Amino acid sequence: MSSPPPHVSYTPPSDEMPYYDALFTTADAARSGEINGRDAVSFLSRSKLPVDVLKNIWSMVDQNPKTNSLDKHKFFAAVRVIQLYQNGQTQNLFTAGVSELNLAVVTDPNVVLRVPFFEGVTGVSVQPFQIQAPAGQQQQQPPQQQQQQQQQPHT
Repeated sequence: MSSPPPHVSYTPPSDEMPYYDALFTTADAARSGEINGRDAVSFLSRSKLPVDVLKNIWSMVDQNPKTNSLDKHKFFAAVRVIQLYQNGQTQNLFTAGVSELNLAVVTDPNVVLRVPFFEGVTGVSVQPFQIQAPAGQQQQQPPQQQQQQQQQPHT
């Protein structure tokens, strides 16, 4: 007898929140604050993950309570699990006996995850995941800005 999937939770970091909010707005076609099963299937299948994987993800996130719809918190967890699958980082998702799983801590901290991808999703123009320069290093400016600064007279 297999154990039920763990209850999952994920709150995106503040630099990722605008991206997740924009994805939710895109998926919430009815603008109801919840995504029904049909709309969720339509949106999440754009991840190009196999249907059986998407069914497992749905089982993981639509719990406590099971509503057959995704509110914002459940949607964020689903997108995070999709991101983990797309990045090959699912080894810690299905630990036997785990009933609660925080998706922020299931990956190797040395692995940089690519942004979750949903084919054909347009209108999500938010720049997710800002890469910060390590402490003590300056971020390199785009070449156009470097040229402009070099051309300005020093006073």
